Amino acid sequence: MNNNIKKLFVISFIGFSNLIWSQPIVSIEELRREGEIGNFFTTALNLSGSSGNEERENINFSFAANRNTNDVESLVYLNFQERTKNQQIEDEANFFHARLLFKSREVFNWEIYTQYSENPFQLYKKRALIGAGARFKLPNDKRLGISILNEKETSLINNEEVTTDRFNFYYTDSISLNENINFNYSIFFQPSIKEFSNDYKLSSLLQIEFFINERVSINFNVSRTEDTDPPILASESDTAYATEFRLSL
Repeated sequence: MNNNIKKLFVISFIGFSNLIWSQPIVSIEELRREGEIGNFFTTALNLSGSSGNEERENINFSFAANRNTNDVESLVYLNFQERTKNQQIEDEANFFHARLLFKSREVFNWEIYTQYSENPFQLYKKRALIGAGARFKLPNDKRLGISILNEKETSLINNEEVTTDRFNFYYTDSISLNENINFNYSIFFQPSIKEFSNDYKLSSLLQIEFFINERVSINFNVSRTEDTDPPILASESDTAYATEFRLSL
């Protein structure tokens, strides 16, 4: 193990306990296994806690499954977070995402997706969406997505339910820094179809992945979100970061 990898292990453990306090940070683009044929499974389990003045236990578990053929690429992703204080559950967060991409053309392909989450960290009792659109292949591993989605959100504070139709634009790029390190970034813009300039969500995700070997990697994620119409009492902006250890099967 070289010195850079050793340093990464140290940094990982420093940031390890902060993961549970964040929203689920998900790089769907990086989980796609685009262009690979076969069945793939990736899992991650992060545990942290404390004892003494406060008894805390934090759990973060994620699982991704891909089934890719010459005609269709599919992805299912699950994430579960639980925060416990003095043996009492304080918060739980759940996240589910599923996506199908139909490989019909060389330049662009059609895709459909659905997503569901319960996220007390952002004051969402639940958020569900379903969408469909096109994904364009650009030079040098860049990708552009354009779709339309239907979103239904329920506030954790007052159970207010809001349904919105949105455009969904995303841009993503992947850069290989060397044979063991990849840098990925994605930008998402989701404006309301009816109120394009007044109601929108804007988010960015930066990720560095260090490969220990073919099956084990360490992931550092930082995300920033802007929501012009968040749930009641929630902030319009949110920043989250995470350290994740991944095992690919």
